[in-house]
Amino acid sequence: MRRAAAQALRLRAWALGVLTGAPAAAPPHAGADAWELFLAVERCAHPLRRALSSAGVMEALADPARAALERHGIPEAMKSLALRLEAAAVAGMLAERGWTGIVLKGGAAVLDGACEVGMFDLDLLVRPEHARPLVEAMDRAGYRKEWDDVDPDTPGKHEMAVRIREGGIMVEIHFDLAPRLEGDLFAGAVPLPVAPLLRLAPAENLWHVLIHGTLHHPDRRGVLRDVMVATAGVRWCSPAELAEVERRCAAHPRGHVPARMLAMARDFAAGRAADPFARDAAAGYLLRLHTRAHEPSEARWLALSRTVFALVEGRGEMGTLWYGEPESAIFRGYVGDSALDRRLPLAAAVIRSAWRSANLVAAFPAARWIARASAELAADPPAF
Repeated sequence: MRRAAAQALRLRAWALGVLTGAPAAAPPHAGADAWELFLAVERCAHPLRRALSSAGVMEALADPARAALERHGIPEAMKSLALRLEAAAVAGMLAERGWTGIVLKGGAAVLDGACEVGMFDLDLLVRPEHARPLVEAMDRAGYRKEWDDVDPDTPGKHEMAVRIREGGIMVEIHFDLAPRLEGDLFAGAVPLPVAPLLRLAPAENLWHVLIHGTLHHPDRRGVLRDVMVATAGVRWCSPAELAEVERRCAAHPRGHVPARMLAMARDFAAGRAADPFARDAAAGYLLRLHTRAHEPSEARWLALSRTVFALVEGRGEMGTLWYGEPESAIFRGYVGDSALDRRLPLAAAVIRSAWRSANLVAAFPAARWIARASAELAADPPAF
């Protein structure tokens, strides 16, 4: 397990150089399992494959490197194309009604041509009064919803049920953002090449990307795919807008984490292959290997993942596992969708807290081992 993670960490250092514009040297020695691990976690096969092809070295790569890049890169490219197709379809529905929509995060970067990364879904923000009629139009057009919709007026909710159609990727229609951003987001939004789609104003977009990729999803801290999306956000910002995002990081109680992601994205944009997330990357590799071996339930995996990255980060993050965040064991602001939540909300909250607490306790021994091993790998990765 540690050997594959160590080799994946060396591949990450090499890939950072390639993706930031360094001459495309041959990759370090790594086995097929390390290549699989590296590309599955970092989700950068498509841009890496394009960079190596442009440099004329892709065909010279030996297996398992070339095979792994093809196996991961082609599906990522197809998902990027699928996002463009879904965006065009939904844009047509918006245009028919004279509405606009804001494409969020990686989808905005792909549609704007800022980067080419694989996409799991299309996140689209619309005005609250447009959310329900839009998803109803999507249902009539053949989209299938994954669960029941919520009322846009429900406190604590920010999106309708996921929609998907045959051969497409998921589409999530948002009527609010988490975390909520101030002001009229549509007033400062920037047009995308696919009308009437927009992207958030530069500072708002970058802040949303940083928070989403570090605090909402700790397992994506420093993942190369997310760094490239953040780098697109940096390039869209003026110096004054970057300074505004820095001020938000400084004012946030956990802002040191998005600030580190911002620093890496700024280095990436400047062609510098700095890596302040080497330990997080090692933890991500070990977490994936552990998950593959033990196949935990979704709830157990979430508890394990959040505990691992809280231990890796330190600086008080363990406390947020237990109180103060929507995913914490205890969180008063959660609004559940179950029948028990509607009828006996206090009982539902107690049961939910007990279940989350039990999963956190059960996850701790494995999380502690992963966190310690990641520190050793990041400090002194073995040579091969």
